[in-house]
Amino acid sequence: MTIRRALGRAVRGGRSDTGSTIPLILGFFLVALLMIGGSVAAADAFVQQRGLQDVCDGAASAAAAAAARLDRGASLGSGAELAFDGVEDAVARYLSRDSDRADVHADAALSPDSTTVLLTCTETSKIAFGAMFGKGSGVRHTVHSSARSPLSG
Repeated sequence: MTIRRALGRAVRGGRSDTGSTIPLILGFFLVALLMIGGSVAAADAFVQQRGLQDVCDGAASAAAAAAARLDRGASLGSGAELAFDGVEDAVARYLSRDSDRADVHADAALSPDSTTVLLTCTETSKIAFGAMFGKGSGVRHTVHSSARSPLSG
């Protein structure tokens, strides 16, 4: 027996360390896979929320335009009140244009001074790798938007 082998056995308790890097490599691979999956899931959730914000902004603009019912040649000055009737129908028409947004629920309201339409949009959407992180049924997004009439000051 050589001195090197005898010292190696004395230090390791007589066991060989052959193959001990495989569990380490597998562990690092799993951690990297979780990090990549988490990044993709977070990016997907962010993009879906931004898309919902865009739709909600458009619906709020449509609602504000519907709320300002003006006679021909009239103008809506600053401080003029908006009419709430027709707002929810305008939002529903706007959302029905895109079949991908059939799951969007929108609640409309007027600001206390009745010059701005306030809209809260909610949607539950599935994300990539959502089941891996306990979100297999989807992620609930809620966004808020407001719009004044296009003719207001």
